Amino acid sequence: MTPVVITGLGVVCCLGDTVAELWDGLLRAAHLPVPAPDNHGTGDRPNVYRVSTGCAGTEPPLGRSGPLGRASAMASSAVGQAVADAGLAPEHRTDAALTVGTTLGDIDLAESGEVDQSDQSASSYVVAAEVAQEHGLGGPNQSLSTACSAGVYAVSWGAELIRDGRADVVIACGTDGYSRVALAALDRFGLLDRQLCRPFDTGRQGMVTGEGAAAVVLESADHARRRGAPAYAVLEGDGWSCDAYHPTAPEPDGGQLHRAVTTALDRSGGPPGAAVLHRAGIEVNDEVESEVIATALGAGAAAVPAYAIKAVIGHTAGAAGVFGCVAAALILRHHAVPPNAHVSDPDPRCRLDVPVDGPTPLAEPRVVVSATGFGGNNAALVLGAAV
Repeated sequence: MTPVVITGLGVVCCLGDTVAELWDGLLRAAHLPVPAPDNHGTGDRPNVYRVSTGCAGTEPPLGRSGPLGRASAMASSAVGQAVADAGLAPEHRTDAALTVGTTLGDIDLAESGEVDQSDQSASSYVVAAEVAQEHGLGGPNQSLSTACSAGVYAVSWGAELIRDGRADVVIACGTDGYSRVALAALDRFGLLDRQLCRPFDTGRQGMVTGEGAAAVVLESADHARRRGAPAYAVLEGDGWSCDAYHPTAPEPDGGQLHRAVTTALDRSGGPPGAAVLHRAGIEVNDEVESEVIATALGAGAAAVPAYAIKAVIGHTAGAAGVFGCVAAALILRHHAVPPNAHVSDPDPRCRLDVPVDGPTPLAEPRVVVSATGFGGNNAALVLGAAV
């Protein structure tokens, strides 16, 4: 297969608007959520991980008549950072593709009443169109909405476009903003932890929602080499599957998730030195995922550090998987796995190593990233160190 490399990174999240701030926040492992900006109709305000910067005020692209929604604004910022980080000149962007993973798109426009129901501005596919127009990305333009695995699907689908020869450069992005409707629905499902996100702690009570955007620039290795672009990582393997089991609950034995993970591992160049998990604080989901990863890794599982990024940035829905990929690329760059946040009583049923006291050295130059979503949508990929 055509080797695919990551040459640029960009993020907007509660830890800051730069990749450096993200990495610093992951190492500190201390960030806490804040009360939601409204009571979402239930009378109280659950904690959320909010972006505090002014992305929502980003100027809309030329020709747009209405306001730019929060997901589009954050995505545009993250993609702009990634493009600059990769050193992509305008001529490299003319044919560059864009894949965007999002669950609700610019839902804030609809919830605030800035657009009516007949206006398509809040539709999820609009985000990809806005970002492409803003950054002059003239290649294939695709939106993926496989619930909370959409980010990993966006990255792996971008790699597929390169392998198929449909593009030399693909920017893969995930983005979702705060939604009072989504928060209310998750609350009704009983899936929220009222305190903080603590995926590896026995006291976890559910997820804590977050918002943000993350982007990676994918290139064929030949294209990156021709323009002298250094790479963060190589996408060695990926896998997709669907449980076809339940709208919200995972398949109890994790059979289909195991298929996605093992497919990604089988296509990679060797065993991973770390696992960036989807793990969000929902007990049954966390346990199924950890057991699947441990089983796939075999006898060496207990020595593989597992990392849960949602403990410090929350569950960012469609952006979650791309944040996982950015974290994996940074782990490879720094040869270290950040400590897991908010772990007072480690979950004894997790057979993986769970570092909590400080960064852990990366023993093997590979990181597996897993993602799950409502509807049983599973995706996994393996990033390897760039040569």
